[in-house]
Amino acid sequence: MDSIGALEGRRALAWLVSLAAPAVATAASHALDGQVSLAGLAMIYMVAVAATSAALPRAAAAFSALLSVTALNVGFVPPRGSLAVAEGEYWWILAALLGLSLGLGTLLGSLRAKRAEAEAGRARASELHRLSEAMAVTQGPAAMAVAAAKFMRAATGRPCAIFLRGPADTELQAFTDPDGQPFDLRAAHWAIDNGRPVGPGSLNWPELAVWCAPFTRSGAAGAVQVRTAEGEGPAPAEADHWRALARQAGLALERERAAVAVARAEQRAEAEAARNTLLASLSHDLRTPLAGIVGSASALRVQGADLGETQRATLLENLEYEARDLAVMADNILQIARLSQPHRQLSLQWESVEDVLGAAVARMRRRWPGASIQLEVARELPLVKAEAGLLAQAIANLVDNAVRHGGDPPRVVVQAGRSGAGVFVAVRDHGRGLPPGDSAELFQRWKRGQGSNAGGTGLGLAICQLAAEAHGGSISASGWAGGAEFRVDLPAAQELEQEQEQEA
Repeated sequence: MDSIGALEGRRALAWLVSLAAPAVATAASHALDGQVSLAGLAMIYMVAVAATSAALPRAAAAFSALLSVTALNVGFVPPRGSLAVAEGEYWWILAALLGLSLGLGTLLGSLRAKRAEAEAGRARASELHRLSEAMAVTQGPAAMAVAAAKFMRAATGRPCAIFLRGPADTELQAFTDPDGQPFDLRAAHWAIDNGRPVGPGSLNWPELAVWCAPFTRSGAAGAVQVRTAEGEGPAPAEADHWRALARQAGLALERERAAVAVARAEQRAEAEAARNTLLASLSHDLRTPLAGIVGSASALRVQGADLGETQRATLLENLEYEARDLAVMADNILQIARLSQPHRQLSLQWESVEDVLGAAVARMRRRWPGASIQLEVARELPLVKAEAGLLAQAIANLVDNAVRHGGDPPRVVVQAGRSGAGVFVAVRDHGRGLPPGDSAELFQRWKRGQGSNAGGTGLGLAICQLAAEAHGGSISASGWAGGAEFRVDLPAAQELEQEQEQEA
């Protein structure tokens, strides 16, 4: 109601100015009457006509021009006081004034219309750009649909909804602004299936109380719907702009949905590749220990009575060794599966680094009785918050890797001490050092070391990296004068460190 009142007020003011301009020109002409010629007086009215043509709507400007010509004729063209014209020259003056006035009014009105059209086009282009920016900073089809509905509501001044196809083509999901506003699902289905707008202002179902347009003409993934009064649709130019906004929102949503689909396909492909690699690795690596177990068990069963004590002990030792290899492989595979989950949870407790390392080294000494494995732990190390079993397995994997590549006979040193962030654990071997290339590649899954003694599934170092990161730490590899060093840095209990420092 306020906007209607303001519009009527502006119209009344325009007609008032159209009356006032000829009156002002007449007053000025009376003041100069006798001092300037009739042509000069006509120029005064011409200035008034030009001013009204530039400032007023076309109808009011034409009315003001007619009043100006009439006032000039009655007030100053002989015989004065009547509409009669005494000489032909005066007819030319009046005709020229009237023609120039109407022509100028028409020209200026056309320029104003073109300017208004250009400004409207610029505003609509700017609105399309803002919609693109709003969609670009939003991620996920659902969030983008909500953002598009809010933008459309702000642009149209009316409740809006974005309809998106669900997993099944027959399903449509609505994202409305404001929430809870009723919309026409049937109209959205029809617009998407037929690729044409429906509702007021269109050729289809103009009696509806909603205007709806699909994102694209064919194969649309959704539609935009705007609530209107029943049968009252947008003007043609406004409807074109609404369709442009719908296309813009649809393109952004289509790109996002395509990106999501591509990401999911890539994840499925990576998972399938990982499964294939795992199966190929397991089929290769399990064959060796299984063959050893079967061979030793078969020899004991068939020739057990004829074998000497030393031979039987060797076969039993082989059985134990290959079975432990299988157990290590199984543990690594289970840990990889657990640590690769997006929402992994660890059973963290405050643990002593010395106890964890002691358990890992004792396990490796039993596994590799012929290797020299030394443990060096600094005194009064702070506690670390860790899952003891996982951390011990990670250290055991590092030791196992060092033994496999630590020379003949293998010599490994496990050292623990303080670091800037808390505690470090370093595992050093006395072998040939790291292979050439980026040391970070050693922690990739299925990456095996070089050498005749290298075995396993290639998961040991990958588990070490996952375990270190799961505990808030890091792992690195470097060479040293005697061979290779793998270092794990873990955060420590800062509160306990401060208490220990105060007690000291």
